[in-house]
Parts: sequence; C-alpha cells; structure tokens
Amino acid sequence: MIKKIFALSCLLIIPFICFGGLINNSDDIKVKGAKPSENYTTLEFNPGQDVIDDTKGISSTFLTTKFYYGFNDKKQDIGIEIPLLRNEGNNDGLNGLGDILLATNYTGNITEHFLYGLQLELSAPTATKDDLGLGRFQISPAAFLEYSFSSGFFIAGGLKYYDTFWGDSDREKINKLRIRTNFGYISKTDWWIIVDPKYYFDLENGKKEIYLEFEGGFMFRGNVAFYLKPGFHVAGALHSKDWNVQIGVKFFNLI
Repeated sequence: MIKKIFALSCLLIIPFICFGGLINNSDDIKVKGAKPSENYTTLEFNPGQDVIDDTKGISSTFLTTKFYYGFNDKKQDIGIEIPLLRNEGNNDGLNGLGDILLATNYTGNITEHFLYGLQLELSAPTATKDDLGLGRFQISPAAFLEYSFSSGFFIAGGLKYYDTFWGDSDREKINKLRIRTNFGYISKTDWWIIVDPKYYFDLENGKKEIYLEFEGGFMFRGNVAFYLKPGFHVAGALHSKDWNVQIGVKFFNLI
C-alpha cells in the first residue's frame, strides 16, 4: 500500500512542478501557509495513509482535495475538503467518497508577533459506504495562540472540541478534546519544519492519547508548496492509529 501512495504522489507532483512555474508570483513572502495563522487562497492535493493496526493490516488510504478562499488580508478564509478513501484489512477493501468537511478560519493580532485564531469545522455524513465515514454530522470549534520570533522560529498552541450529532444513532458518539502545539522554524529562503504533538481526551470514556507528527516542506517558484508529514502513536489507551504518512502539494495565488 505504501508503494501505491508514493506512486500516486509522484503522478500528482510531477505535473504540478511543471505547472507551478507558470503561476505569477505576486507576494514577496517566500514561505506561505506554514503557520496556522496564515489564511491564503489555496488549492491542495493531499494523498496519504492512516495505518490503524499495523499487525492486522488495517489501514485507510486517502486522497483529499482541499480548496480554501482567503480574504480580508489573509485574516479569514472559508474552505471545503473532499476525501476519496480506500479502507483495507477488515474486508476485501472499500472504495468511495468520505465525509466532506466545510471550514472557516479567522486570525487576529494581539501584537505584531502575537496572534490568535478561531476555527469552525463541520463534517457532513456524505460517505458512500458506512465504514468510510462517521455516519453523523460533526462540529469542531477550535481556538489557538501563535507567537513568532524574529529568528524564524514560531510556537502555537490550541484547543479543539469534536462532537457528533444528527445522523445514524447506532454509530459511535464522538465527544472529545484535542490540545495541540506547533514548534516550527521557517527559513529565510524556501523551506520549513514543524514538530506537532497532539493530546486527545475522550469525554465519553476517559481514554487519552498522545500522537506526534512532523512536517517538513519547501516552496517551488514561490507559489507551490510541497510537504511530507509522518506521525505515530506515542502513548495512551485511545489509540486512534499506529502511524500515518501524508504527502501534499499546495497551490497559492490561483485567483
């Protein structure tokens, strides 16, 4: 399955590298979209794999298309995320559309380098098969704080709440909190790296999880970003998955 992910990623990335050079660069910023406070207009293609149980071969492979429209001088955006999924391990494999996500973000300044952000996400039960989605609507409000240092380092921390409602009453109820921090460095040229630990707390059963992800990326011709994002379960009984890997390509300044 990993070979399929990388093959798909190569098929996506090669034409995008060629296309990226044709987009006009109208912004002097070399690295875009690495910080959670930056709300650009973007088109993103994000293939990856979540390995739920490595010993049993249970996994979910996905290709998510994301479009966000940024406005109000990058302080706000609205967006949509559409996932195509393939689940393996429990059966011969399920393919189809997952739950579509709608989102909006707002960023405000406390000082020049100290910012806050608000986010609201709504996941709709659009999955074409039961095992590809939650079976219910899910609402997820979030808030974060971010501080940027003049050296290129930044730190961000936030709280997010997940709650499912309306839908199949037989499906699992989701009622949990996530505490997330970002420790990042943005170079003065064209690359960045982020350490991204997350702490989940299930309010239904009291189970907890610590999950750690890393992100490294670079810009191409100022308007196309490529990134690699692996992660793994560190501790806790919640254990949403063993590990994951994502590869993404993101276009800026398309409109």
